[in-house]
Amino acid sequence: MSELGPAQGRRERLERLRGGRFDLLVLGGGVTGAGIARDAALRGLSVALVDKQDLASGTSSASSKLIHGGLRYLEQYELGLVMEGTRERATLMKLAPHLARPLPFVFPVYRSSRVGMLKIAAGMWAYDLLALFRNYKRHQMLSRSRTERAEPGLLSEGLKGSALYYDCMTDDARLALETALDAERHGAIVTTYVEAVDLLRDQTGKTTGLMVRDVIGERGEPGEPFEVGARMTAVAAGPWTDDLLGERVGRKLLRPTKGSHIVVDRERLPIDHAIVLTGPTDGRVMFAIPWGRRTIVGTTDTDEVESPDGIEASAADVDYLLETANAFFPKFRGQRSDVISTWSGLRPLMADSESESASDVSREHEILDIDPGLLAIAGGKLTTYRLMAEQVVDKALAKLGGGVKSEPCRTEELPLPGAHDLHALADLGKAAEKLARERGLEADLA
Repeated sequence: MSELGPAQGRRERLERLRGGRFDLLVLGGGVTGAGIARDAALRGLSVALVDKQDLASGTSSASSKLIHGGLRYLEQYELGLVMEGTRERATLMKLAPHLARPLPFVFPVYRSSRVGMLKIAAGMWAYDLLALFRNYKRHQMLSRSRTERAEPGLLSEGLKGSALYYDCMTDDARLALETALDAERHGAIVTTYVEAVDLLRDQTGKTTGLMVRDVIGERGEPGEPFEVGARMTAVAAGPWTDDLLGERVGRKLLRPTKGSHIVVDRERLPIDHAIVLTGPTDGRVMFAIPWGRRTIVGTTDTDEVESPDGIEASAADVDYLLETANAFFPKFRGQRSDVISTWSGLRPLMADSESESASDVSREHEILDIDPGLLAIAGGKLTTYRLMAEQVVDKALAKLGGGVKSEPCRTEELPLPGAHDLHALADLGKAAEKLARERGLEADLA
């Protein structure tokens, strides 16, 4: 990485991009694009990554902050997706324990629930089995009284019991950032606020790179477009994929669905576990999640036709999430005035004509082989980003043939940067408390 200051370092990156020709050019600075750049750089390829905004500025910072195997996918019989998710969850717990922290979940069961205690118990055993019993801890079935002791604020009327199981919480934007930093540490050129204007193609129609421009320029004005050449271009643009590739492939690739969340004070909605909730009107599964001094409630899952730029939670989203929280926590009596903040993101799910409900659209990912010099990836979820990146690089190398020397994939074994000195992280909480006292900051901010 360059030792220059931020401005000089950015100018240096732009100069290296301008007129350069790379083995792999990645479009998209979300967690998947960063993962592709890191994997390829670790294998010895020359790599560049560009994004028109900041790293993780889209979907990758708008998730539910969970690394999970996908318990709800069992009901849809997507067993492969669950196995994939639990395996990648275990990998992240090993390679980034500071970013994949075990979190206990309580799944309450009521007389009115669609699924009874026996079916929930069977599902929990299946979840443990598909994880090859590598879950942080095995599940437990709790009686009504144990459930009430664990979460006294939960609705008690009709409560039969619950299941206690474990997944992980994360800082999604930090996960993307550390992945990108490690990509650059191993030689990738990672440049933000560089927008793709068009695909470059030779006379045969093969993609040979991107025409891009510096969005912010030297004096805040966009710069002139310039070419960045590449033997292979990989598009990991999330919900922006159709904007760039829709005309090229002649069809709509995505069915974007919006996920909105609300944040409330934890004193208003005090919980010690993540709680599995179901929407009272549509039965959609969502969560109430403890997050420091706050509680997160989400997520929605609705089809969205608006541009991914500036996506926001609507008043209807907020009301729906408050209605769900109020149904499960009678003492909460949440109103719009209780909402401290909201966020929304678009899931770049593959178009699926068979699924009527947005919630039923598969979270499987797909790698699209568009032409001899162009790949794209869509679908998938945060938990499996490392595996998705590995598969994209494998595909890119296969298409490049013997023209590029490379090493085997190492991302399943090499920790992310923040995991190299976990002893220092152990004192991070004390350091934050001291900073808050000395500077008069709120603990969360420090």
